[in-house]
Amino acid sequence: MARVVTYVLIPCDDSLPLEERTLALEEDAGRGDPLKEALSPHFRQGKVDPTAVKQQLGGLSNNMDMSMLEMGTVETFPLTRASEANEMSAVTFYLDECGVLKNQPRNERATRVAAECGHSSPLHGDIFVGREHMSSGARQLSDFTVADMSSSAKWMAAAAQQNFEHAVATKKMHDSMNGTFQHINIGEDEGGTGLPGGTTEVFSWSQTKEELELRVPIPRGAKAKDCKVKFTSSTLSVAVAGSPAVLNAAPLHAKVRPDDCTWSIAGEGDERALMVTLEKVSVGGWPELLAAS
Repeated sequence: MARVVTYVLIPCDDSLPLEERTLALEEDAGRGDPLKEALSPHFRQGKVDPTAVKQQLGGLSNNMDMSMLEMGTVETFPLTRASEANEMSAVTFYLDECGVLKNQPRNERATRVAAECGHSSPLHGDIFVGREHMSSGARQLSDFTVADMSSSAKWMAAAAQQNFEHAVATKKMHDSMNGTFQHINIGEDEGGTGLPGGTTEVFSWSQTKEELELRVPIPRGAKAKDCKVKFTSSTLSVAVAGSPAVLNAAPLHAKVRPDDCTWSIAGEGDERALMVTLEKVSVGGWPELLAAS
């Protein structure tokens, strides 16, 4: 029997009200994110602007097939991550990955919600909001309603603090890595052994049981448009304009959830870095970041 879940549309046009929508699910546990799949047709609307592509991607846009950017790729933006503090419930924005390249206007309401959750990124175009609950390592969509958009909603009231604590924990892990590549103890698994992480000449990485974090130092003046990150379930590509690729479809040690992987730029001056977060499919430690060649 189909199960129906509710999610919310935040129209880019502020004159339009928030809208509850529903999605019928036969079975969504263990097969990725069916909401992301369902929203893809919505984001096939609009054409990319070659000038905007050049401004955002610089030299990375050379010889790029613009039609590939109009295929309805849905980007996920985690407002909260599942944790014991929020009863393993995650709230996520779904947006057009190429919204800026299509010159879509800024979504002021969605941007304000993100800010209340501790995120400073401007968001563009129509935005959808959904909720997932994690149980026994499996993710399952659950209801998210217009009432949940209130700043007094329990999840939103706690989001900023939870995201701050996550950022502090991540920074501590990064600060603990220095020198040449090495294994370090950044946490304990059930067997009492340390979770490996380390530093190479071009990036550092660390992990918890649920996710991995990569830190790639970038030049002082580098912006988001200068960075290119691509996730698949088994590979990772990272490049910064003007430099050789950091990783080029590098095979990962194990599977990740590309729908839940994110990247951002953090820090100032010499501490400026591209931060990449990979969500593991299976909970547990990885002995290495990359698969043995």
